[in-house]
Amino acid sequence: MAEDTRGKILKSAVQLFSKNNYHAVSMSEIAEGAGISKGTLYWHFDSKEDLFREITINGMNYFNNQFKKIVQTDQNSNEKIHNLIKFVLNTLVEHLNMIDVFRNNVELISNEFKDTIEAKHKENIDVVAEIIKQGIDEGIIKNENPVDISTMLLSVLFMPQTKELLDHAQVEKKINFIYDFIMNGISRKEN
Repeated sequence: MAEDTRGKILKSAVQLFSKNNYHAVSMSEIAEGAGISKGTLYWHFDSKEDLFREITINGMNYFNNQFKKIVQTDQNSNEKIHNLIKFVLNTLVEHLNMIDVFRNNVELISNEFKDTIEAKHKENIDVVAEIIKQGIDEGIIKNENPVDISTMLLSVLFMPQTKELLDHAQVEKKINFIYDFIMNGISRKEN
């Protein structure tokens, strides 16, 4: 029951934070959206900042865990990169409002929490860099810094405009487009 209530709170908060910035959302609105009392909300979360932090950290941990699962498969680097792109885009389509949560609120968080987010982001970059290293070893990816390539790959997938890219197209087509763009770049190679 407590987990169900906590889940309702998180869902309500995500919906509200995606429509408004952090300061425009009240704990009363979050409680009302979750169908609980304000006291119950405060029993689960000490503050709105704690709630926002949990949403952010849970999201980053979710991506990190899924990236690790992709890394651990027996696939070649091409397949892993394709599956990584597919996972990210499908997850973002399912939770498009999460992009707005970060877009509307990231500049409002404390420097201490920004450091936490940066550390989590670095973890994700390092995990994806393992796929890039594999691709370099396989001769599929240019022999460049794997962390730099990983950073660029994740920047493409998590850019603020990703929502607009996904809103108006078939996801599978976009997955293939982004995969091709990342693996082949924008140059036209003549044979």
